[in-house]
Amino acid sequence: MSDRVQLGIGDIADWECRWPWQETLVAKKRKEGTVNDKNTFLTMKLEGPGVKPGRIRLDDFLRLGQEMLRAVERVALVLQGSAESHRAGRRPQDIRAAISLDVVEITHGSPSAIIRFERSDAQLSIPDADLGLQAFEKFVQGLSTVTSGGEAYPTGYDAGVLLAVRDAGRLFDRGVDQIEFTLNHRASPLRVLYNRDGYMRVQQRIVGPQLNKRTIEGRLLMADFKERGSRLRVHPSSGDPVICLFSESLRDEVYRSILHFVRVTGEAKEDPVLNKIVSITISDIERIETKEDQAIEILPSGAPLPGDFWQAMSFDELAAAQGVRPLTNIDALVGVWPGDVDDGFEESVHKLRQANIRAA
Repeated sequence: MSDRVQLGIGDIADWECRWPWQETLVAKKRKEGTVNDKNTFLTMKLEGPGVKPGRIRLDDFLRLGQEMLRAVERVALVLQGSAESHRAGRRPQDIRAAISLDVVEITHGSPSAIIRFERSDAQLSIPDADLGLQAFEKFVQGLSTVTSGGEAYPTGYDAGVLLAVRDAGRLFDRGVDQIEFTLNHRASPLRVLYNRDGYMRVQQRIVGPQLNKRTIEGRLLMADFKERGSRLRVHPSSGDPVICLFSESLRDEVYRSILHFVRVTGEAKEDPVLNKIVSITISDIERIETKEDQAIEILPSGAPLPGDFWQAMSFDELAAAQGVRPLTNIDALVGVWPGDVDDGFEESVHKLRQANIRAA
């Protein structure tokens, strides 16, 4: 059954039946040259020279949707008590189901593009017990805090959420000036504006204060994910590779960036004699898609490793793979030791001992 019921004819009336987070039976008047505010669960309004009324590039739309959901998913993990929302790995299916959205409309509000989202019927529940609803609410509220320069992490936020918010802001380098999020989950909607100024504040917060901050660009070719001493190697377009150390909070970002051209920022350790960077302790890493055509000659080539290369094998599987069979005759190990009586071994040892005595 549709959530929209028309009771009027022509331009007289247009009534809409709403879900619990929306108004109930709200009458909307149509005006020439305006867009009906349909109060869908979530609305994103994009403006900028790269945005046309009611139109947005597909890759920009997919990036924004992916990074927004990644941020909301990490908020949900924090709300559930996870201390590491950024850690790589599969997410619980209940969280993915709770935050999933349907695109119900892409329209315009000259000169902007407006994208509207709804939740599915299966997600509707009591607001105070709805993890998905809470995650979206804390995401929008927290976005207002981190883009305005707040110091403490807002509820539901951690370093992983900030990284996802930062990555969504890459659209500001692609002709988008601002993104307005409107969450119609209660009688009073939540609105927050994300623009380049807010994006720069998020960037500064991720990097943090550093004594010897350096930024390098290059292709990430190697990463070691040991629990202690995780490190990677960045190969600039010119010059020697640089070893970079990274913390647990950046594992997911590093994993997603392997073999890609990246920009890393962090505190550098330098050799004053050689005047070169020895290592960088990374505070931020991001992919640079506009430079993916650089340093491609250093990318690894050849046939990939077989799929079972990294799989641990049992002793029986190793023996079978190497053609080793169970021992059936213990003499095969002993051989002919200690040898025949007249093999001359004892006589040779005696001569050596006598020679040593005479030499002494």
